[in-house]
Formats: sequence, structure tokens, C-alpha cells
Amino acid sequence: MDIITSRNNPLVVETAKLKDKKYRENKKSFLFEGIKLTREAISSGVEIEHIFLTEKCAEKYPDIAKYNNCILISDSVCQKLSENSAPEGIICTAKYLDSLHKEYDETADVRFENVGLILSSIQDPGNLGTIARTSAAFGKMTLIISSDSADIYNQKTLRASMGAMFRISTYRTNDLSKTIEHIKKNGYPVYATALTDNAVSLKDTKDVKKSCFVMGNEGHGLDQKVIDSCSGTVIIPMEEGAESLNVSSAASVILWETYR
Repeated sequence: MDIITSRNNPLVVETAKLKDKKYRENKKSFLFEGIKLTREAISSGVEIEHIFLTEKCAEKYPDIAKYNNCILISDSVCQKLSENSAPEGIICTAKYLDSLHKEYDETADVRFENVGLILSSIQDPGNLGTIARTSAAFGKMTLIISSDSADIYNQKTLRASMGAMFRISTYRTNDLSKTIEHIKKNGYPVYATALTDNAVSLKDTKDVKKSCFVMGNEGHGLDQKVIDSCSGTVIIPMEEGAESLNVSSAASVILWETYR
């Protein structure tokens, strides 16, 4: 197998551009790295375009190096393609997943029992990826996400999800309040996670297994319009004086409770 050693190689230059969100959206392709994500992508049936491997990595993972779309690269080229200071030596490009590119409207074929969380303005890609990973772990394989949330193809999102993004579905919505009203009409309670005068403890929430929960932005929480659209508000019981939980930690508690 020939090896690419030039950082100015046309394929290397084009691949490096996938770090940019606008370029990803234009090409409908994305970039990720690491043996864990590579194996998860292959097992999940992701349409992989190229697998870039350093010689050391090719020797270490011969089962990956056997694929026809594998390309050997030098360490220098690997550094150009990677977002990590100490890259693992395996970088992939793949086609956008249909399962992650669904727009939510009243005709959307959503299994609401498969939805645990509705995410509003979750702008930290690490939090979004962690929530996706936890959601998959507890059997909720669909996320509904506001359109101003983090990019699901951001490498930090994919890395934090540990491959869960390759297995779940996501729906994007431009009107969260309208989406919530539609879910309620289908018989599923939707609760805002917010501290209000009439908030109920999560442990006392009725029909928790079939309910959906709206998680807000890491900084300012949920908009009042979104809260007003919900069936009610819930809080996670904690020790007095404790700081509020990080949104991904709070999501884990809620998902576990629905699973339990």
C-alpha cells in the first residue's frame, strides 16, 4: 500500500476541511478518529469513505487495514487531519447518516416511547455526546433536539458519545413549543426540568416511564415559553445547598429513573 507523506496532498487538504461545520454540511460528510469509533462505525453500518492509518496503526490493527478504502499516511499527515495533540493514528471520513438528519413535524414517524429527552439549546458538544451515550445505554434511542443545539457531527460530540451517535436517531426542531404540544397530543406527558413554584420531585412524577423530559441550556436553562408548553415541571431531589447538576449528569439521573 502506498503511503501519503505530503500534507498538501489534494485528498488530505479536502479531508482536513471537514473539521469545518459549513464544509461538512456542504459535502454531507464528516470526520472522526480513533479505533473505538472506527469499530463502532463499521459494526453500525456507517458508510465509511476513507480510513486513514499510520503505518504503526496499520500493523496494530490488521483487521482494519484490510479494508479497500484504507489509506496509509505519515505521522505528519495524521497530525494535520487530527484535532488531538497526540493522535491515535486512525482517522475516518464517512457519509452523513440519514438517522441523524430528520426534521421534526407532525408527519414525522416518531416512536414516542423511544424518546426520553428533548434537548433545548444544548450548545456544548461534549454534553450532547454524553447525553446520547447515556440515552442509548438506557434504551431511549431517539433524541429530539432544538436546531440551535451543538452539531452532532462535531468531533467532540462523536467522541463523547463513544459511538452511540451511530446507533440512535435524532430529530431537529425549529419550534420546540409546537413539538412539545404535538407529543402531548399523542398521549405522552412532557415535563420541563426547571425550578418553579409548582415543580414536582422526579421520584414523585407519575407515568415517568412513558414521559419525555425537556433539558435546558447549560447556562440559562429553559425559556419560559417552553416551560409553559409542558405538562409540568420536575426537579431532581438533592441535598440542601448542593449546586445544580451539569446537564449531562442531570440527564443521566432522569434516564436512569425512567429505566428503573
